[in-house]
Amino acid sequence: MATQISFGGDMGNRWASGGLSGTRDVFRALHSGLTVDLIATPVHELKTCTPHELISDVLQHNPEDFDFLPVVDETHRFAGMFHAAAHRGRRTLGTVWQCYVPLSEDYLLGADASILEFVLDADEKQCRLVISGTKVVGLVSLSDLQRLPVRAALFALITGLEMTMADLIRMRYPESQHWMRVLTSGRQAKIEEERKKAKSDDGYVDTLLFTQFCDKREILTRELAEPEGRALSATLESIEALRNSVAHANEYASSPAEAKNVCKIARELLHLTDHFQDQLSATGLAK
Repeated sequence: MATQISFGGDMGNRWASGGLSGTRDVFRALHSGLTVDLIATPVHELKTCTPHELISDVLQHNPEDFDFLPVVDETHRFAGMFHAAAHRGRRTLGTVWQCYVPLSEDYLLGADASILEFVLDADEKQCRLVISGTKVVGLVSLSDLQRLPVRAALFALITGLEMTMADLIRMRYPESQHWMRVLTSGRQAKIEEERKKAKSDDGYVDTLLFTQFCDKREILTRELAEPEGRALSATLESIEALRNSVAHANEYASSPAEAKNVCKIARELLHLTDHFQDQLSATGLAK
């Protein structure tokens, strides 16, 4: 039998605690466990080329249309990266040696780096060799953003934001009837229906938990002055669209342009979460 804890006001008679305790630490730990080695193509599966190969030959023997190919020297050591996509569809003369980019830190990423770390700048660093110790063990690229572990990382990030949004609403509106007035009559009726059903099943937790992402967006942006309110609403709408695609197993990064947009949204999402957490910290409601 669950122990009931009284929080007072609208949040009384709740049997499960919310997400206020250690939110930043919890999500930091979660993302540190989702590492790039989970999405990397293993080194033995990599398609490579050499500096002295003709660009036309490399493209012809690249039926998978990989955007980037690692360049290896005569001793099979990794020497750099060849951007094959930049030459696709052209009659490019010359050899790989004339245009490949020598290996540098920008093209390296530790196998234990978080997936989130890769996502946040994958639009700028679209291909990275994954290293463990002193060895290359794989490769990750922008096209890997739709892999299952990336979906998990993105959904956790969005969930963290939504939990923080809920905590911020609780801070601004201690009583549920205050934030309920912001929503349409249809949404109010649906939320009230869900609340009554949960209460009848002895599972009543908190009215705010029956809101959707769009409800929280509406509550947090309705009273903001323009253009701040419009800008925040637009950002949250793009995050919500990504959330729906991730949650419903839809494609969200099926082209380079869409994948780059995911990186942009992820940065905005992280910035917003930190911004909202700072507001909560100022009141002592977040850790």
